[in-house]
Amino acid sequence: MVERGIHRQRSTVLAGTAALLIALGGCSAGNGGDACQAPSPAPPAETALMPDGLSFDQIGTVTRVISTQGHITVRAVTAKPLDEVTVLIQDAVTAAGYRPAGMDNEGFEAEVFFTSGLYAAGQAVVRRAECEGQWNIELVLIDPDTVPPPTTRRTGP
Repeated sequence: MVERGIHRQRSTVLAGTAALLIALGGCSAGNGGDACQAPSPAPPAETALMPDGLSFDQIGTVTRVISTQGHITVRAVTAKPLDEVTVLIQDAVTAAGYRPAGMDNEGFEAEVFFTSGLYAAGQAVVRRAECEGQWNIELVLIDPDTVPPPTTRRTGP
């Protein structure tokens, strides 16, 4: 009788362990298996808010674009390596008329800074996403339409 009870306990423990492993296997993305589906692209009405010349075609999927109070925020997801992504972001933002102003890459996240004329014009922050091998990008730029043209200095009377 004791032997039968031990077998039942082992079966229950094994069944519970198997169920736990199956559940954990399905949650390897962090928030269930759904978190690692392909990102949904932003609707065309949002991507139309991006500055002229700015393209993420070589970077990743733009998932959201917001224009508020003279700033444009572009959110995206990429599976490219961090070092490559930072260079691609610099290239994309430069093509839109901004100038690179520095970078800080710590290996687990990176920031890229930009100017426009005499103004600090924005930054991109790249951080690990929940899904293995993916990075979240948040690029915030000053709206180019809100930057006043550079003025010339008078040197004489």
